[in-house]
Parts: sequence; structure tokens; C-alpha cells
Amino acid sequence: MKKMITLLLIALVSGIFAMCAPKKEIPVESSWALETIYTDGKEISVPEGHTPYLAFLADKKISGETGCNRFFGDYTAKGKKLTFTNVGSTRMMCPQMAFENAVLEAINGTAQYTLAGDTMALKDKDGNIIALLKKIEPVSLEN
Repeated sequence: MKKMITLLLIALVSGIFAMCAPKKEIPVESSWALETIYTDGKEISVPEGHTPYLAFLADKKISGETGCNRFFGDYTAKGKKLTFTNVGSTRMMCPQMAFENAVLEAINGTAQYTLAGDTMALKDKDGNIIALLKKIEPVSLEN
């Protein structure tokens, strides 16, 4: 009888700790400011005056801004795997087209992610960091 009570208490405590453990999943309805892009091993900083971001929405949708153009699509996250599909964007001509293209290449090249506090790293299929983002207040999508 004591053994069964002990096992039940261990199971109960384990369940409580599991429920209280911090989640490392992407929070839905969250927005992330893009701070740095890495292309071919080179760091590309955000151009002055640009505010690129990525928002994870309900129903596995994404939206965001490259700094000039807007983009949208779908995402799938399972464990540490993360992929973006059906990505589309507006295609206005912008002064910083190289940066715009690098942002879209990073989104399309994402295969994994890691979360550490308010920082998210997007990674390619080989585990190389291709973008660093910082959590921000949710961005309103109204014009």
C-alpha cells in the first residue's frame, strides 16, 4: 500500500513539474523583429529605417514585412522543425532589394528553429543560423 501511494505521489509531482515547465514552442499570435540575416556565412544587418518582422498567426499562418514589402504564408512546426510554405509577397521596387531578397530567402530556407528567452534563431537544414529575431509586441495588420 505504501509503495502504491509513493508511486502515485511521484506520478502526481512529475505531472505538476511537466505542466509548469517552460514551453519552447513558437507562441501563436506572436511577432518577431528581424535583427540579423546570414547569407553565405555573411552577416547582413537591417538597413537604417527598416522594421522587418515575422508574425505567427492562428491557423498556422504567417505574415510579415521585409522592411518594404509584405509577405504571407503558412507554417508547420513540430519539435524543433519549422518550415514555411505557400509564401507570397508584394513586389514593390525598394531601395534595399538585396536585403528584401535575403529576408525572403531566409524564410524559404528555414528548416529548424531554436528559442532562447525572447530570441528566436531560424536555421537551415544543416543547422546553420540564417536569421535572428527578437520577440516584440504583436504587430497590427490593419492599414
